[in-house]
Amino acid sequence: MADSNHHALYERFVKPLAAQHQGEFVAVNADGRIIFDKNDINVVDQALKQFGPGTFVLLKVGSKGVGKWRSLRRW
Repeated sequence: MADSNHHALYERFVKPLAAQHQGEFVAVNADGRIIFDKNDINVVDQALKQFGPGTFVLLKVGSKGVGKWRSLRRW
């Protein structure tokens, strides 16, 4: 997903809930499904099971991103 999509997903689905989940990690699927948890590994594990690989964005509520997610290539 492009960076502009990340921002749009955050604004639309996460921002309205940000006050309740400040500092937590969130996985956001393009269809609006979200998973919150204080542990990033738990969020990723749940998102992979529920959404599938490459179909969600992982963010931290209240923090600005400082990098880009890359796809894992299997050789």
